[in-house]
Amino acid sequence: MIENEQLLSDIPLLARLSKGDLRAIASRGRVRSYAAEQTIFAEAAPGDSLHIVIEGKVRISVLSPDGVEATVALLGPGEFVGDLALLDGRPRSASAITTGPTRTLVVKRDDFRRWLVERPSAALALLEALSVRVRRTDEALADLSFFALPRRLAKRLLALSADHGEAQLRITQSQLASMLGVTRESVNKQLNEFARRGWVKLGRGSVSLLDAPALRSV
Repeated sequence: MIENEQLLSDIPLLARLSKGDLRAIASRGRVRSYAAEQTIFAEAAPGDSLHIVIEGKVRISVLSPDGVEATVALLGPGEFVGDLALLDGRPRSASAITTGPTRTLVVKRDDFRRWLVERPSAALALLEALSVRVRRTDEALADLSFFALPRRLAKRLLALSADHGEAQLRITQSQLASMLGVTRESVNKQLNEFARRGWVKLGRGSVSLLDAPALRSV
């Protein structure tokens, strides 16, 4: 349990929790490891556990009625996966799939709810994390309505870089296209234009941001 607590204390998003809150959640969870492209849970499955990402990244995706997949979020260390189903008791609203080797701390529904009841400060931290996610969703919907692809792509690259504290993003063009609701070809064309201007550098399964101010000006 001490090892779990140390893992959580090293995560910036959870660092503001008290040692008591961290110890309490760590004692209730167990660490699980996943390979790349492994499904943690599937859309519509029972929501019986919460995952706190310790290492790696998790792609959150949904399927349209005709089977088209859309990526709605890319979550990194310190972020919660599967919290909505635990709070409302309904089936999973999306699938969670790793993008590379990943470790999560898994907490069962009853233990998680007991932790929230016993630790009001922890409940507030969770509400803050959920509010950030809702704001991002609102912003993405507004961007879809008001901005053309170059602006939307630039904003998404900057947001991903800020969220994960990395200038080099481990993300495929297909994943970016899924997040933005456009084709991979459209994203490829725009990324190559950004690269031609020296704003980004493209690699196999990665995009490196070279000129953030220029991307903000798009």
